[in-house]
Amino acid sequence: MSEVTYISTKPTGPDAVVEAVTLALTRVLDVELPDLTEDSKLFEELGLDSTGVFELLLQLEELLDIEFDTDSLQMSHFVTVRTLADFVAAEQGAS
Repeated sequence: MSEVTYISTKPTGPDAVVEAVTLALTRVLDVELPDLTEDSKLFEELGLDSTGVFELLLQLEELLDIEFDTDSLQMSHFVTVRTLADFVAAEQGAS
């Protein structure tokens, strides 16, 4: 079983959120992602699927101590690492 890493403070900077998204993607996809960039496409390049989106959100909620409003979720939030990080950062600001 993989070791759980928690982010002890609630990161709000763009780099910290991208880091959390990267860690969550690594866990959900169960692969190392050395070539991951902010422009990496979640579905086309990384193979994320609808089940993976759910798992990814759960991982991000755990890592960032945040709860997402499912009514505000849109597919446009899951295009790239950057679009997801921007959505997460906006949700942090709303909570």
